[in-house]
Amino acid sequence: MKPFLKLSMLTFFVTQTGIAEKFNDALISKNSEINFAKTQKRGIKKNNIVYYVENDLQTISAYKRSKLKWQTNVISVCGKPKNGNPEIRYVGYNTNKLLIVMGKHNFAEIDINSGATTLVG
Repeated sequence: MKPFLKLSMLTFFVTQTGIAEKFNDALISKNSEINFAKTQKRGIKKNNIVYYVENDLQTISAYKRSKLKWQTNVISVCGKPKNGNPEIRYVGYNTNKLLIVMGKHNFAEIDINSGATTLVG
């Protein structure tokens, strides 16, 4: 039993210390919005949670203390926009939701607590 206990403790230690951040801190904005036409920033940090647009420009992830809280692919959930590229162009932080612009004229909202995504127009 002792060797098993040592192995379990070692495995726990290695997995807990091996967690790496999934985003680059230099790309995080302290502002409440990101317009990809005007900035290279990819995420917003509010209330110790980072809302980050992934490399595919379709997925938004929420990280709390570098751990994934939720993730949603806005294009998959809402469908491809009729005009423009199927990618996120703007992210705005509101009190309880993220406001998203994708393509040229499509809008979505994401609940900041659950990641529930809704097409609004």
